[in-house]
Amino acid sequence: MARGTIMTKATVVLALILSFGIGIPGSTAAQDAANFFVKWNPNPEPDVTTYIIFRSLNPDNGFTAIDSVSAGTTSYLDGGLSKGVRYYYRVVAKNASGDRSPYSNPVSGMMIAQDALIAIKNLCRITEFNSISSGHYTVNWTTQNQTIGFVQYDYNWPLDLMSAWDDNQYELNHAVDISGLLTPRTYYLRAVAYDNAKNMTVSSFDSISVTGEPTTPVAAPDVSIYPVPFNPSMDHPLTLANLPAGGSVTIYNERGLDVWGTDVEGESPLEWKGVNRQGTPVASGIYYIVIKDAQGGVVEKRPIMVVN
Repeated sequence: MARGTIMTKATVVLALILSFGIGIPGSTAAQDAANFFVKWNPNPEPDVTTYIIFRSLNPDNGFTAIDSVSAGTTSYLDGGLSKGVRYYYRVVAKNASGDRSPYSNPVSGMMIAQDALIAIKNLCRITEFNSISSGHYTVNWTTQNQTIGFVQYDYNWPLDLMSAWDDNQYELNHAVDISGLLTPRTYYLRAVAYDNAKNMTVSSFDSISVTGEPTTPVAAPDVSIYPVPFNPSMDHPLTLANLPAGGSVTIYNERGLDVWGTDVEGESPLEWKGVNRQGTPVASGIYYIVIKDAQGGVVEKRPIMVVN
């Protein structure tokens, strides 16, 4: 690229880090810590060397460079931030001559604290639980602006499970189903909402006590998954060991779409090279590995981070 050429700007999205966090809901650490995973499409210019990540508390100005990554990386983890604050992000590409692209589109993220004022909590809040059957609930949640999104939940920390996306259309009122809840047990939940500009708002924690006849989870084997985070561009694949014989492995993306899967035919570890069923490398982000036994029972659900 000749010096002075105007470079193409990137498109940026923001994702909640589901597998990062310290403490349990209600603790000081859980209330105060917010982590955001910034992702962007690679700049198409061939001589890009660096991406610079900018952050601000204002969508229109005040953006300050907080870090940079090499051209082979299209994601960045910004951690240790405060809940109750909306952070805005933009990304700039730079080439070897020092030319910079325009700023990317701004995206923002905010995680609502437990002790936030009602006006803040109304930006995104869980409003109602309806029992459908044993271990099966509908969760209703609302947002102040029209959004799509999902509910993240689990009975311990971090919250590793997520509902299907409520993404039929951007709206204020949402309802999603969650099932397979164990009884008696208390589950923690929070809603994750995106507006049509990819700005993310995460509700404060809520909880639901699941009662009824006790259910027994399927005994999980000592499954081993490594390395995590997983970088498919490295020379090693993701290894999945100690899997149930005759079972299966399926990997889903953040939207719950089936990316890759295979049957477990023997005792040897399986390997995933970070590609989808068509052999195309997957994008950076959070993926979910679901492992089933020979009878089809889920024995392990585990989120992993893929960083290209």
